[in-house]
Amino acid sequence: MSYFDIQDITVSFGGVKALNNVSFSVDQGEIFTIIGPNGAGKSTLFNVISRIYEPSSGEIHFNNQNISKKKAHQIAGLGIARTFQNLELFENATVLQNLLLGRHIYRKSNLLNELFFTPKVKKTELEHRLKVEEVIDFLDLQHYRDTIISGLPYGVRKKCRASTSTLHKPKTTAS
Repeated sequence: MSYFDIQDITVSFGGVKALNNVSFSVDQGEIFTIIGPNGAGKSTLFNVISRIYEPSSGEIHFNNQNISKKKAHQIAGLGIARTFQNLELFENATVLQNLLLGRHIYRKSNLLNELFFTPKVKKTELEHRLKVEEVIDFLDLQHYRDTIISGLPYGVRKKCRASTSTLHKPKTTAS
């Protein structure tokens, strides 16, 4: 089995089949592209993979595990992310601040600990910062680390948005 498999995915909206028995597989390290004209079903496919849409039939396998019934937050936890054309970044925050916000789903402390910035919270904060710095280095964003998002070109913003979803395991990103 491949690293990522889509098997016979079908999605219908009313009587219209947006996807009809779509299948493909991607090996680890392989770059795979989905292309087609408007209305071909590309966004629908990505919405199924990221669990925004439920397929009528078919299965999705990732890293030898059936993820067809997982919830969207569980999919993100596996390192599979989807970006949107609307970047939804905090325009008046820096690249670093936006990427740190992308780590919020991994915070385990409570409000009281956060308010008093306990040693455990401080340690966790440093761990999150290290992960973000790894992503900044990986995506070659060092030059933009302290730049406000609103002043960045679209391509750099897109990199920032994609990385906010994959900060813990930059494995698979669908755009």
